[in-house]
Amino acid sequence: MLPNMRSTSFAIALLATCTLLPAQKLDFEAAAEFSKENSGLAVLVYKDDALVFEQYQNGHKQSKAQHIFSGTKSFAPMVALIAEQEGLLTLDEKVCKTITEWKGDEDREQITIRHLLNFTSGLKNIDRALHSPRARDVYGASIACTCTREPGKRFQYGSNHLMVFGELINRKLKAARTEEHRMPKDFVGYLKDRILKPIDCDFSRWLRDSKGNPALPYGAYMTAREWAKFGLLVLNGGKYEDKQIVPTKHFDECFEGSKANPTYGLNFWLIGKRANRRNATIPADTVTAAGLYGQKLYIIPSEKLLVVRLGRTGTRSRFNDQKFLDGLFGE
Repeated sequence: MLPNMRSTSFAIALLATCTLLPAQKLDFEAAAEFSKENSGLAVLVYKDDALVFEQYQNGHKQSKAQHIFSGTKSFAPMVALIAEQEGLLTLDEKVCKTITEWKGDEDREQITIRHLLNFTSGLKNIDRALHSPRARDVYGASIACTCTREPGKRFQYGSNHLMVFGELINRKLKAARTEEHRMPKDFVGYLKDRILKPIDCDFSRWLRDSKGNPALPYGAYMTAREWAKFGLLVLNGGKYEDKQIVPTKHFDECFEGSKANPTYGLNFWLIGKRANRRNATIPADTVTAAGLYGQKLYIIPSEKLLVVRLGRTGTRSRFNDQKFLDGLFGE
């Protein structure tokens, strides 16, 4: 069940004292204070799918959407799993099967969809060009990238992996579209139709280039509560109420690192083991979708816990996962 969206702050605070397991006492106020001191805008905590703490900070409002930057990336693997179930793709198929411009290139022919999602494609990083306001065709520019490393061998954080994935999804949808079988136009349409609408979730805005290509790596604007709906879906293994929205096949692989980077799965950061080594009260299975300026979606299955943290765009702060979680779980 989704949380009661009309709960008052007092009721939420009261509920917090009643629903948490005695063995794991959480200090909401300490975590929220650290967030506030470091340009925080919001901290929301869900326990067993119930909203147990909610605080808006530094003038932010519950109804105001925030750019979640790279927190957007976590939508991609969920879309990929649904597309796989529908027969549009497989995680380990060669990208050149669809991006045919890559055929004949010895390195790019080896890139799989999984390589795009775990950032080991080997493609040259062109973030400066992709993030420029003057970028006209971010998909075309990303497809034109050549490899600087052998696919699968090295992790390289960057936007072009998911820009290529966006074009791949566009082409897959177009190929599957018939008069009898209507399909969404692009990744965002597919995301809305297959995931967001079924869980009553929405975004306020999605950045696109001048050709209309949606920015998969960093394009979404959402309120904290709306982003939380997606987080709860992930926390519950892709299930919403009694319906399996995201298939269970390969779901756990989203939270498994690669040989190139054991701390990065399929667009989720696997921060728990390192944080647990520094503070044993922090669960080792903690993962996060993370965006610039401290946009965070912390997912902790062992505690049935979800935490949303929003930060102010354009400000420098000392916010970091370890200190925030130290405050929440106690040092």
